[in-house]
Amino acid sequence: MARKKVNREFIIREALHLFRDRGYHATSMADIGVACGLLKGSIYHYFPSKEMLMKEVIVYLHDYYKHNAFRHAYDENLGARQKLSMLSKFYQELFYGQEGGCLMANIAMETNSVVPEFSPLISAFFQEWIDAMAHIYRQELPVEDAEALARETVAAVEGATMLMRIFNDRTYLQKSLDQIGEKFEKLSKSLVPVKS
Repeated sequence: MARKKVNREFIIREALHLFRDRGYHATSMADIGVACGLLKGSIYHYFPSKEMLMKEVIVYLHDYYKHNAFRHAYDENLGARQKLSMLSKFYQELFYGQEGGCLMANIAMETNSVVPEFSPLISAFFQEWIDAMAHIYRQELPVEDAEALARETVAAVEGATMLMRIFNDRTYLQKSLDQIGEKFEKLSKSLVPVKS
């Protein structure tokens, strides 16, 4: 059997899966070491603490979203609806394919008052997501409406993802994305001047 190549990125990816599935507090460094095929305590050679590893996981996940989702919002060759369609598919593929839901939201809820050093990293992620959505909506909506709908979109996706997990029903996410799309269409149409 081929031996796993262990490096910092491999450990971050393995830790990401464990943190998403079990939670931050229920995952030990020993658990992560075992998942990586390392001897007990060897994980500390790569990361001095679980907090440092979690910070790296948050940064890694943020970069993943940046390169695989948020960048589409700024592609000026695409219209707003194309961008929304691409992001909708991204969210569905991401959240349908994993048991633990959204790691950022999970970690934020679990650690907000206990491990406050994660908060700025998590806040930066959610702000970048909101900014990306607002950039799309500003193609057709006034700034204030675009920013409000962007915040609503992120909240709706996160809430739907949570309900999807609780009730084991994928339709929560699809319905939420459909409702946001309908609201965007309605707001866009209300701004089109009526020709006499």
